[in-house]
Amino acid sequence: MLNLTKFAVRKPVTIIMCLLTIAYFGIQSLLGTKVELTPEMEFPMLVVSTVYAGASPDDIKDLIATKQEDAVSSLDDVKNVYSFSQDNVAIVLVEYNYGTNIDTAYINLKKAIDGIKSDLPDDANEPNIMEMDMNSQPVITLAVGGQVDGNLYTYVENNIKPELEKLGSVGEVSLAGGQKEYISIKLDPEKVAQYGLSMSRIAQFVGAADFTIPAGDVNVGKQNLSVSVGNDFDNTEALKNVAIPLANGDVIHLSDVATVSNALEDADSIGRYNGQDIVSVSIKKQQSSTAIDVSKDVLKQVSVLEKTYPGLTFTVVNDSSDMITESITNVFQTMIMAVILSMIILWLFYGDIRASVIVFSASEAHSVIVGTSIPISIMLTLIAMSLMGFSLNVISLTSLVLGVGMMVDNSINVLDGCFRAKEHRNFFDAAIEGSRIMITSIVGGTATTCVVFIPLAMLSGLSGQMFKQLGFTIVFSLIASLFSAVTIVPLCYYQWHPVEKENAPVAGFIRKCQEIYRNIMPGIIPKTKTVISASILLLVFSFFLASRLDVKLMVSTDEGIVDVTVKTKPGLSVAAVNDTVSQIENMVANDEEVDHYLLTYGSSGLSTMGGSSVTLSAYLKDDRKMSTDEVIDKWTRETENYKDISVTMEQGSTTSSSMSSTNQIEVDLQSTDYDALKKASDELVEELRKREDVMQVHSSIENAAPVIKVNVDPVLAQAEGLTPASIGSLIYSNLSGIKATTVRVNGEDTDVRVEFDADKYDSIDKLQGMMITTATGTTLPLEDLATIHYEDSPQQIQRKNKQYQVSITMEPQSEYKKTAEKDVKEFVRNWNMPNEVEMAPNAMDESMGSEIGALGGALITGVFLVFVVMAIQFESPKFSLMIMTTIPFSLIGSFGLLFLADSPISMVSMLGFLMLVGTVVNNGILYVDTVNQFLAEMPLDKALVEAGAIRMRPILMTTGTTVISMLPNAVAYGKSGAMMQGLALVDVGGLIAATILTLILLPTYYRLVHNMGRKAVGEDVPMVSD
Repeated sequence: MLNLTKFAVRKPVTIIMCLLTIAYFGIQSLLGTKVELTPEMEFPMLVVSTVYAGASPDDIKDLIATKQEDAVSSLDDVKNVYSFSQDNVAIVLVEYNYGTNIDTAYINLKKAIDGIKSDLPDDANEPNIMEMDMNSQPVITLAVGGQVDGNLYTYVENNIKPELEKLGSVGEVSLAGGQKEYISIKLDPEKVAQYGLSMSRIAQFVGAADFTIPAGDVNVGKQNLSVSVGNDFDNTEALKNVAIPLANGDVIHLSDVATVSNALEDADSIGRYNGQDIVSVSIKKQQSSTAIDVSKDVLKQVSVLEKTYPGLTFTVVNDSSDMITESITNVFQTMIMAVILSMIILWLFYGDIRASVIVFSASEAHSVIVGTSIPISIMLTLIAMSLMGFSLNVISLTSLVLGVGMMVDNSINVLDGCFRAKEHRNFFDAAIEGSRIMITSIVGGTATTCVVFIPLAMLSGLSGQMFKQLGFTIVFSLIASLFSAVTIVPLCYYQWHPVEKENAPVAGFIRKCQEIYRNIMPGIIPKTKTVISASILLLVFSFFLASRLDVKLMVSTDEGIVDVTVKTKPGLSVAAVNDTVSQIENMVANDEEVDHYLLTYGSSGLSTMGGSSVTLSAYLKDDRKMSTDEVIDKWTRETENYKDISVTMEQGSTTSSSMSSTNQIEVDLQSTDYDALKKASDELVEELRKREDVMQVHSSIENAAPVIKVNVDPVLAQAEGLTPASIGSLIYSNLSGIKATTVRVNGEDTDVRVEFDADKYDSIDKLQGMMITTATGTTLPLEDLATIHYEDSPQQIQRKNKQYQVSITMEPQSEYKKTAEKDVKEFVRNWNMPNEVEMAPNAMDESMGSEIGALGGALITGVFLVFVVMAIQFESPKFSLMIMTTIPFSLIGSFGLLFLADSPISMVSMLGFLMLVGTVVNNGILYVDTVNQFLAEMPLDKALVEAGAIRMRPILMTTGTTVISMLPNAVAYGKSGAMMQGLALVDVGGLIAATILTLILLPTYYRLVHNMGRKAVGEDVPMVSD
């Protein structure tokens, strides 16, 4: 390392050319790196969805879900198996251990599901297996309205959706709101029976009528022409003439037995923007694209569409790229502020702008080339990030901001060494000697800071995926700063000849502090028992403060969005859902804090929520008078007494929010006995509703949907040559209709559906009279083959690892926010449950415990590695242990600042503690290294005092620059500042406390350890004082 310093001082041109090269490739890396809000994360989960049309949740559970659970539970690396049995569909989530090869897991899961295919109902759809994608949230949402010829939904689906899907950066486009147009063939039951036909036969004739098949080719002159045969039906009039052959040889037309007309499908979704009916268009990105790419392409395409379709209005409801761009800009601003503030700190201590700039700059050699040490370190870091495939995101860039303060630490110490060496040497020798005497300290300090991030790189959970880039980036920046400190700083010192001024702005303050230090420390150092007692008391007080803090997985970023989820009773029509949510919609629309809102209901994707859920996203004004949490509190109080619906409110995010915590309290119960679980759940809900600290208490199974149950007698069915499954399929066709074909009408694909009038089977009596055709061609009513009755059915049956589960959710009253969750869970634990029912951990609690536990393990490993590095550096475990007493010193500041800022312990703050372990010991290393050098010149007690006094300035400077660089993050500056605030608070508080306590308490520990060593070899030692 010293040879590198000598080379740099003697070869300035070479060093400058190297710096230019680094700057060039650093800029290239910056321009070529992908930009996103947070690192993309993968969740090791596969989803199996199986559609079984017409089946109730009970049927889905018995016939599909439990069989699939049994098939997948024994697969390798499976952690948990969840199943959700809903109307018409079974959803099985298979969660794997982190680190599992998901491609291999997919193949094994596919084999297991295929192996039980014969056990599933014949008319159930093929199971569909897909990977859970945490990054698939819509990037941009549009509201499309206006007047068009025909149906708006169909118009958007056929004209607008393809124009967006063709964009290279777009992965998926989904629509909500409006009604899809189709061609309805309404059968006349009497005429169908008169001609001896059935719905399925008529659907087959209609489907076969519209066809095109190749018929070879013919030679016409010199041309070879292809021949195709077929009929095209492009309107309702043409379909009326479809020929239908009868059993007696006669032929009739479709119009003889049915009415053919254009119709709208039953509304199954709602889309409203600021009270106006619209079609909501949600756009997701390709995996290789960024949100910024998608936004740029979509907005450009929208401007073209607005000109092409002047009758439509396109409104951008939400664009996540705005949040990303603003957040990244804020981080860059924070970085600039950190550099400027650090420069000011250095000037305050040195008084010579050249000395300040040395820490930040490289100087001239033969030609004037001014380049900064901080930017060079940043450029080296950017190059390393690019080689590792990292993106520019809030976390990696924030680590650069945090690194700015630490980057200058090594440079400060080397420069301070150069000033000390200059007293008896020329500038060239002082540059070499100053670097030599500091190399041990700066290498040790850099090593201790770097090794704490090794455990972070080994984490494989969500915390590892999210924060791995932060650890690596800080390591890269520190290694780069070490390079700058041993090359650029001595070179600039030799070239610029800076002078340490006596009249620096804070020189008088430092001298006064040194004078006070020299006066009081001789009286403190011998008081070993007092110092140890004070240390223990401070540690106990630290943990007392920690016990008063909340614990959350992640802190939400206030983007000014409120997501309102309204769960209604199952089975309601869209019109009834509209009426149910109108009161909440009016409340939101009339609130002066709301800028705009989007209400949606129904979607094309899978949902594990069950029941009917309406989502209302309210976007608050930028100049609002209330915070988002205050708006949520206000709306929660207003909806407290709403009946028959469950209202949940939380801060929304334009980006993925799967790791964020909410105020909602969730209690899960589980049992192998569903009836006992339901009874216990109902009783517990009633008890919880009596509590004054919570409201909106609802259970996931409280809204049982009334269903009509048809129990087919298998013996009677077999006697007629039928099976229960074939009868069920026939009932489904009669009630839901059959899609016969798809035709092109006015250039648009339109479904053709054969169906009966909606009121044909609108009662149990009519359903009992449904005529069933037997194997011999005769007909008989359904009631002769089955019993039909009403029955309550849960909207969803949820299981985890083959046990039934119920989720009971509630919202805390605003005045009990801090205590409600703890008190409610304590109440449930002590509640008298049946023996077969037990309390189960919910998914959020499990995830939070797992991730914070993993970070806690990484913290312990980091502490151990720091101990090992320092023991190697000093060749003494006792000195290593002594320096590590600075770690508990820091806790009083960290927990104290978290407490004052009302910031919870989270994954981010745990990461701050990990980072703190590696940084707080640096001052201790510098102090101990200085004492060891002084012991050759003076007695122990004097060395302890002089080391603290002389090293006070560099210790205060390094701490000051690090703390100052973190201040913008500590005050949550910027749009996403709250995301990393916990880390900055922990480090700022910890560094300030550790710096003060290190200078005051560490000398006593050094004296104690030193005397213990002398006593061990039989030397006389002074008595321990109090």
